Formats: sequence, structure tokens, C-alpha cells
Amino acid sequence: MFETTRLRLRRPRESDVAAVFAYRSRPDVARHLSAGTWTLEHTSSELSLYARAQFCGPGDELVLLVELLETSEVVGEVGLVWLSDGSAEIGYVFNPDFGGKGLATEAVRAILDAARDTWGFARVIATTDSDNEPSRALCERLGMVRVSIQHAADRPGVEESTYATPPLREPLASAPDSVPGRRCVDECRE
Repeated sequence: MFETTRLRLRRPRESDVAAVFAYRSRPDVARHLSAGTWTLEHTSSELSLYARAQFCGPGDELVLLVELLETSEVVGEVGLVWLSDGSAEIGYVFNPDFGGKGLATEAVRAILDAARDTWGFARVIATTDSDNEPSRALCERLGMVRVSIQHAADRPGVEESTYATPPLREPLASAPDSVPGRRCVDECRE
């Protein structure tokens, strides 16, 4: 769907299950995710849902895998959830084996650009565990500002920080058909 200098952001395929399971099953990755560690079966099920999901209006979620252009290795995932107020929430998970190369920054910047340019979102938020330094640093590198700290509703004892972009543009109507150029993504084809 989108390409950067080094990365392709695309819908999952059946052949991606092993690569995604390799990082989603790691306790060090799951520690900061409300979904916890994934089994192989759960990974397959989630990727199947992600591959078919629509992204046309409030409540919809788009998850794209991040692969290296040079080798086609899957290194992580980025996603957007369309919120009822017309903004979006971004999420991301990356394989730590590929850390320290700026890949997460490059991929998240690409999905933030798409949030603004493709779907017309005026604002994007990200929620991360307050003790997840790499995630907080990523948000700050991309110009997001911490706007709140709260207790995680689904994980007792965990403090979360919410970051937000400055307004990306003037707010647009929430229906994709009402905005010139706004794309509805339904069962995306590559």
C-alpha cells in the first residue's frame, strides 16, 4: 500500500504468520501490549482478520505489516484505528531483532503521513506504557506531545501515556465519501 526508502507497508498474507509470530510470541514484546503473547493459532487468526478488514469509518482498524524492501523480511506492523471523534489512534509493534536502525521511525512516519494525506485525519494519538521508553521516544521524535497519563483500563498497575500530533490539518467530515480524495480501504488489494 505504501513504500518508503527502505520499507513497504502492506496487508498481511498467509505466508507472514511465522514472521509475525516470531516477535508477537516474545514476552519482552508482549510486556507492553494489552493483547499479551500470541500463539501461532492466534497469530494466524489475527492476520486473517487484518487482511480483510475495512477502513472506512469510526471503529474500523487498519493493520499493515512492515517489510524490508531489500529482503521482504517482515520487521513489524503499524496500524490505525478510526475514532468516533474523527481522529485516529496509531499503534505499532516491531521485532526487536531489527531495532536500532530507524525502521520503526520510518514506518510510523509513513502511516502518520497517510493518516493526514490519504484519510484526512486532523489529529492522531498514540497510547503507550509510560515505562516503554523506546515507544515514548518514537512518539517524541515524530513531533507528538504527551497530553495525558492514566492507568491502563485493561492492565491493573500499568500507567499509560497518551501522545497526540499537533493538528495535521483542519478537521474534515468523518464520512470518507464526503471528503474529496479520502480513500475508503475495504479488503485492500496490493
